[in-house]
Amino acid sequence: MRSTRARALLQLAALVMTPAAALADGTASAWPDRLTFAPANWSGLFVGMQGGGARSDTGWTFPVDSYFTLEDGNRSMASQPSGGIVGGHITLNHQIGAFVIGAELALNGSFMDAQRIGPFTTLFANDRFETEIENYGLLTARLGYAIGDLLLYVDGGYAAGHVALTAVSGPPGAGVIGEINQRLNGWTAGGGAEWMLAQNVALGIQYDFVRLSGETSSTQTTGTPSTDPFIISSHDIDLHAVTARLSIKLDRPDAPAEALK
Repeated sequence: MRSTRARALLQLAALVMTPAAALADGTASAWPDRLTFAPANWSGLFVGMQGGGARSDTGWTFPVDSYFTLEDGNRSMASQPSGGIVGGHITLNHQIGAFVIGAELALNGSFMDAQRIGPFTTLFANDRFETEIENYGLLTARLGYAIGDLLLYVDGGYAAGHVALTAVSGPPGAGVIGEINQRLNGWTAGGGAEWMLAQNVALGIQYDFVRLSGETSSTQTTGTPSTDPFIISSHDIDLHAVTARLSIKLDRPDAPAEALK
């Protein structure tokens, strides 16, 4: 019994010591090679898509009396459009040690919208006012720090968005419509994290704060009985968005370590 146990212990010790002996002799064993993985390389051109949700705070002001307001009455209202967003992005990264610098262009279609009914006066309690953020784009610079397959980053830059403001009168005096489409400019700042799921595939999550500057626009109302001027000063839009991201690296896969020797 003792000799059997001793023989088993010697066999186990030989199994454990064989890789160490091979390393001491300068001979690479197959077993350690199979456990060695190359760190993620974040340099290169990525394309991908993102989707998530967003909410915003904004509002309208009629700078002069209009068909939808009372003389010397309330002319302003708040609006909080919210909804889903989906889009695509192109990212160019360059890694220097653990630091990653880059630039990104992202375009998002938006389903963010909000409606207010009769916000200006109880005399026109059926008037409807809709604020819709139809799309927005971001052009940003990025600075990140790579920890193996994980990249943490912050970004910031230019933002632009398309906003539609629509007013529709209800009874009494139904049928008057005012509509303005605005292209607003602004800035953005945010950050996120990405994980290199495979050699050329990254998954991530990102937060963006976007501020679009409001502006005054004018057109004519349509419908009956009025074709009065429709003049709107849109307020600044503060938008908060959280998106999940999928990015594909277009560069060829990194060469294996043996090919670089």
